[in-house]
Amino acid sequence: MIEIIILIVGIFVLSGIFWHSIFYQKEKKLLNRLQQMLDCAIDGELERTEISEEKYSALENSMKQHLDSSFLARKNQQEQKEVIQKLISDIAHQTLTPISNLKIYGEILSETNHENQEEIDTILEQTEKLDFLIQSLVKLSRMESGIIAVHSEDTTITQMLESIQQQFNVKAREKNITLSLCDTDLHVLCDPKWTEEALGNIVDNAIKYTACGGNVQVKAEQYSFFVKIDIIDDGIGIEKEEIPKIFGRFYRSLSVADQPGVGIGLFLTREIIQAQKGYIKVTSEREKGSIFSVFLPISKKE
Repeated sequence: MIEIIILIVGIFVLSGIFWHSIFYQKEKKLLNRLQQMLDCAIDGELERTEISEEKYSALENSMKQHLDSSFLARKNQQEQKEVIQKLISDIAHQTLTPISNLKIYGEILSETNHENQEEIDTILEQTEKLDFLIQSLVKLSRMESGIIAVHSEDTTITQMLESIQQQFNVKAREKNITLSLCDTDLHVLCDPKWTEEALGNIVDNAIKYTACGGNVQVKAEQYSFFVKIDIIDDGIGIEKEEIPKIFGRFYRSLSVADQPGVGIGLFLTREIIQAQKGYIKVTSEREKGSIFSVFLPISKKE
């Protein structure tokens, strides 16, 4: 009797081990296929194999359908992005000559017709605004598509600040604004051309939104992994709830609607800084000024 019981138990154990082995192998193969599909989807090389109708493959089928949908959506999004980028480039190319002609004729009218000077100045101002908008859109389009890439290198902050001072000295003097930039020997890891443009956009805004006779300062401070560059002004300031919005594409606060601008400078600035593994922080108080803090990776010279 005992032998029979042991035999039956042994049969059950062996049977359990056998079926467990079969199901384990099926599960292992299923997981391997799912992992392979995920890897192909991540690499953008998902193959469209025929979906099995086996009940055991329900999870695999659902995963396949989801990845197919995601792959197609991503492909369509990329195609739409390329169409938009091509459209922007075409528009920029087609408007280059008309805008140049508008500038030339506007300047000729300004020199020969003094009776309608105010209207002529408005035409020239709007032409400059249109040119700036189109050029900014082209820069963004090329940067987002990877045509223009940032190339970080060891750069002295003083080198960039001297160029910025030369660029904005006249604009600051026109408003009797004191533009003071620090003298520093700190180095950062960045693309000097693009970073200079990013910092210049912030300085430009600081001068624009600071009243006549005000102050704009640029300071630099070293941290463990970053160098912080502060652009400080005593201008109109920014409402607290608006700070998260100011880096949005085309965002323009109602409080500065009377000032020239298209709301793309700070968006481009953030894209440039983030592309270099940096970031921006803003602290501001209405009617008391703003501090834009740009953090760039420190350059450790060997």
